[in-house]
Amino acid sequence: MSFITAEGAKAAQLSLSERAPVTQSLLSGTENISKYNSGVCHDVVAYALYMRGANINPNELADSVGQKWLNKFNYLGGDKWDGYSIIPRGKAVGFYRIVDRTWFHSAITTGIDNKVRSVNGAKLGQDWSELIDLPWVLGKKNEDGTFNYDGTKIEVYISPL
Repeated sequence: MSFITAEGAKAAQLSLSERAPVTQSLLSGTENISKYNSGVCHDVVAYALYMRGANINPNELADSVGQKWLNKFNYLGGDKWDGYSIIPRGKAVGFYRIVDRTWFHSAITTGIDNKVRSVNGAKLGQDWSELIDLPWVLGKKNEDGTFNYDGTKIEVYISPL
């Protein structure tokens, strides 16, 4: 069950170069992801990655939903964010809650400092139109490499995808 809208399916069938303006509009926030995908955070990030040309095939885009994307994002195979280094544009960022060992949110980088977009993530991106400044929201990194967020410790990873 995909959350891709009719408009999203149409855009996804374009060539990579034809998808570029849509991708630009999504990352810049001039287009809302809900026009193309109405899923949860992992779904919208996967859609944006696909539109950028990430290693996601059309069948995966159509068939994977929600937390099924976590294997594809492979956050642990990427880099743990240090809290200040600029993350390249168009990268998936995963948020891992230590206490229950759960990937609870995904966002995508916009290329503007360390600002991300997402949905359904409270202070980490509730609505695609919001530009979330990760250092501002997460504050200073703890000595153990975690951040304090929502009353618990979390880690932040950058997907290698």
